Amino acid sequence: MKTAWFIALISAICFEGLGRKYLPQIPAVAFYLIKDVILLFGYLRFRPPAYIGQVRAYLYRGFTIIWIVGFAWTVIELFNPAHASSALGLIGIRAYWLWWAAPPIIASVLADEREKRRAIYVLLGTATLVSAFAALQFVSPSTSAFNIYSVVNGEEIGPTIVTATGRSRVSSTFSYISGFSNFTTLVPALILSLGLDARDRKLRRYALIATCVTAAVLPMSGSRSSVVLGALVLIIVAWTAGLLFTPVGRRIMIGGVAAAIVAVAVFPDAFAGVESRFQDIEETQGRFVATAASVLPPVALATFDYPALGIGTGMLQNARIALGVSSPIEVEAEVARYLVELGPFGFLLIWATKFGLVVALLRAYMILKRGGRRGGAAAALAYAFLTMLGNLAFDHIWQALYFIGCGFILAEVVSLLRAQALAKQAQEQAQQQPAAA
Repeated sequence: MKTAWFIALISAICFEGLGRKYLPQIPAVAFYLIKDVILLFGYLRFRPPAYIGQVRAYLYRGFTIIWIVGFAWTVIELFNPAHASSALGLIGIRAYWLWWAAPPIIASVLADEREKRRAIYVLLGTATLVSAFAALQFVSPSTSAFNIYSVVNGEEIGPTIVTATGRSRVSSTFSYISGFSNFTTLVPALILSLGLDARDRKLRRYALIATCVTAAVLPMSGSRSSVVLGALVLIIVAWTAGLLFTPVGRRIMIGGVAAAIVAVAVFPDAFAGVESRFQDIEETQGRFVATAASVLPPVALATFDYPALGIGTGMLQNARIALGVSSPIEVEAEVARYLVELGPFGFLLIWATKFGLVVALLRAYMILKRGGRRGGAAAALAYAFLTMLGNLAFDHIWQALYFIGCGFILAEVVSLLRAQALAKQAQEQAQQQPAAA
């Protein structure tokens, strides 16, 4: 049951784009919401036990009150005079907070070692399918049915073309490029990290192969940020695993270099396309400013224009287009959307809740590292690095994949702490028996 639920959840996240592309008779909103329904079913069916909640609270300690105030502020912003749609407001509340429930649910499902191994295999299989479809799109002409992004109101949305190469920027099994970029940034680091700690040698080998395959197709999206971030997080994982100082680290480095050589040899246009996009200096600088603003609140407050009280929760969600709701202010960067929707006070609250995730993941990293679980520690460190750079409220694919990854990390911490507690208990009992004798 748990494995079936996890397969359904991952499929709803990673293959919803196929439904939007090739099943246009089904409303797109159904594909958008199905993963939320599956998540809520998982919460009701596999309700996390108290000890998982305690570990989560321990890792996130010091930031819970900020989370509560942030949630309250988003509810207050539903009544903002500039707010124009109750439906968008509910979508906004869902976008800000629903998937925070995912980590304890995932940790509950993965409490059984067999279920965790099956879940890793599900991720490996998904990564292979996503990568294969991306390669198929890349070698197909832009006019091919494989290269449809989505179908909106009966009209096919075709691919974006890289001018320098004439190749399509692929979206793979997702509706848009961003979904594929999110996957290739978040998932390879996770499956590689999980594979490092696997006791099954076959699983470790498959994890390395799947990571290399996914990393090889990463440039096909034409996204500069995903190439840079994907490379950095894999370096973080390799470094945490020991890099040149352990056999596992050396295998990671050799596998990564081999994958890069093969990818450049087989798909040279993919790398040429990404390289050409770096030559747009003005746009690259704009991306850099947006990245700096997402990490440093003073930069965001000084860079973007925003109303003092915002315009209301959800008003800049992408769903406003389908609902026919116009916004008085249009911005692209996620950090700017926080400012426009919630005002500076709300933005600082949301920034602080995200920073709390960074701290929680760093705490998880230290616990796992001290406990000898290098793979879990590597995943925690990589996700801590990515937290402030990701679109947690305005990109539902990033949001879902990120919090599922956090669930795997939480499961590793829970498993280690329980094992340590049992070992300590057994030691105490062993010490008491001679004393009683």
